[in-house]
Amino acid sequence: LYIVSMLCLLQYDEALRITWQDIQFERLENGVLRIRLDLPFRKTHQNGGITPFYLYANPTRPWMCPVRAFVIRWELAVASDGTPSGFIFRRKVGRNGWSVIPSEGMSTDSFMEYFRNNLLDIKIDPRPYGAHSFRRGGCQYLARVLRWPFRNICSWGGWAENFDNPGTLFKYLLSWTDTPLLEREDYLNPDRAVGDVCTACNRSCHCS
Repeated sequence: LYIVSMLCLLQYDEALRITWQDIQFERLENGVLRIRLDLPFRKTHQNGGITPFYLYANPTRPWMCPVRAFVIRWELAVASDGTPSGFIFRRKVGRNGWSVIPSEGMSTDSFMEYFRNNLLDIKIDPRPYGAHSFRRGGCQYLARVLRWPFRNICSWGGWAENFDNPGTLFKYLLSWTDTPLLEREDYLNPDRAVGDVCTACNRSCHCS
């Protein structure tokens, strides 16, 4: 749930509605397995016209790999339900169990409880985080780590129809909860340490 919300720039309540009928495992001619996600609903597209998301494996960051996550989820669903159907993310039952009834999806309140507990597990104050946290994190990941152009981020997130609200992307790229990347004295320092190596171009300069 965290992975698909972040990579597809979704609010968590949009991700909670995803069913197995919205997911397709596609094997390409070169043997690559990808995921096609057709969302049934988005707050920005309440009258339809939602373009699909295509998700590929990420072997360099397996903890963020959507293909790996959905395959594991599918295998767990097969073991539990036989033929997976209904909501992917189910209502919690008991201490560590999940509902086997396809129509019983996880509630937003339950999700927020789990999310806040996960943040507490890693010693992070959960109070600043909410419905837009994964969309904000996804925008920053695409812009700063994958170095996507802003236009591509808007198009991928479904915000590129009219470009009539440029503040949408900006509010996700910058937040008061962000940790500063540089010391004040290093902004114009020509001898400051190089950045992380880009996985696409192998450059480590700050302009890459």
